Amino acid sequence: MAFILLNSVFGISPANSIFWWLRLLIYLLFFLTLRLRKVTWSQIKTSLLISTILMILLQALETAGQSSVGGLFYWLGERTFSTSIPGLAHLSFFGYDFVRAPATFSHPNSLAGFLLVVYYLFHIKKSPLWQRLVVFLGLILTFSKAALLAFVLVISFHLGSLALIGCFLLISVFQIFLPNLPGLFPFVSDRLFLLSPVKDIFSSSPLLGVGLGGFIPSLVGHLPGSFLLPAKIQPVHNLPLLIFLETGLTGLTLLIVLVRKNLKKIVKPELLALLAIVIITGAFDHYWWTLPQNKLILLLAVAILL
Repeated sequence: MAFILLNSVFGISPANSIFWWLRLLIYLLFFLTLRLRKVTWSQIKTSLLISTILMILLQALETAGQSSVGGLFYWLGERTFSTSIPGLAHLSFFGYDFVRAPATFSHPNSLAGFLLVVYYLFHIKKSPLWQRLVVFLGLILTFSKAALLAFVLVISFHLGSLALIGCFLLISVFQIFLPNLPGLFPFVSDRLFLLSPVKDIFSSSPLLGVGLGGFIPSLVGHLPGSFLLPAKIQPVHNLPLLIFLETGLTGLTLLIVLVRKNLKKIVKPELLALLAIVIITGAFDHYWWTLPQNKLILLLAVAILL
């Protein structure tokens, strides 16, 4: 409780940090409810399958039409878009440029993370092949390179989870030292540019961090005004660094203590593989920390696998 108070009060935006901590409390209550009610896979698998199929159907319709479907889907959370709207996730394929469909998510990469965890649950629980194929098709349609990499390394090749976790944690750290080369693809250059102020942001508040949800507000003092545009400004695409910057050395210490106390539960092979998925995708994105759908499916998966 003391850390929450200090992290918020001395953060760059106290009101924003308090709001983030309250949301984190809601997620914790959601997880505790699942555990206390002893929710099982058999209780949620049908609803999870139906909702996932509907999501993939919407994704397929958006991909085919290159625009949002609208109607009822708008009220279910679909993002309104078309090919004429700037700032969308695009992909060039054999000379054809098209929009990557996000369904009801804010970005197709976020959708990919969600589908990856759903597939992992179906895989672990040995669900029928057709169910896994449907989810895999949706994963392919996201064209998320990080999610597909995690799928290949963890689910297809069954590589050691601890080795993968260690390797991609190192990759996350070493990204700080990569140069921002103008000749890189724009999306790569922009992501590396967001890493450039990391050292200064850490130096401004090394012990307590800039506060939960404080990374974007802290960019104002560390990036040129020409870069502070809605289409470009976003959390750093590096999950470990983002959490570390917002919680500081104190948060890292508390996390290590928490992990040590629950080590016997965490070292279960199913949970380690899930953690490897999060660390691999988190080395290149931030949605496990910033977006609600991804946090909810992750907490559901952990509750089921514990």
